[in-house]
Amino acid sequence: MGKSIASRFDNVDIAKSTLRAVIINDDELTLEMDFCLEPEHPEYEAPGAGEECCFHPGMLKFAGISKLNLDRRETGGEGKQRRFAIDTFNIEGTKFDMACEWGDIHLQARSIRVLTE
Repeated sequence: MGKSIASRFDNVDIAKSTLRAVIINDDELTLEMDFCLEPEHPEYEAPGAGEECCFHPGMLKFAGISKLNLDRRETGGEGKQRRFAIDTFNIEGTKFDMACEWGDIHLQARSIRVLTE
């Protein structure tokens, strides 16, 4: 049996993790993330120079979306921002809510998968 969604975030500091990209395809939504790993995580490595976390790339994939609300914020920056800080993050059953510098994401999906590279 696979791990629960909540257990996939064991030893991951979501508050320090960042969003890299939002990709929409048909009834799927993919969030490319840089997860901030805590020292107890099996993939943890000492942070690089100038980094406050051990960032590890990953994705949240949502399929069979029945409700989707994206509210994109104006970042106000001249250049392209590469990482967006997360303010709030919640997965409960088939519902997902996140507020971050990129904007607000609210959805309900048949499938929510956590993938790490």
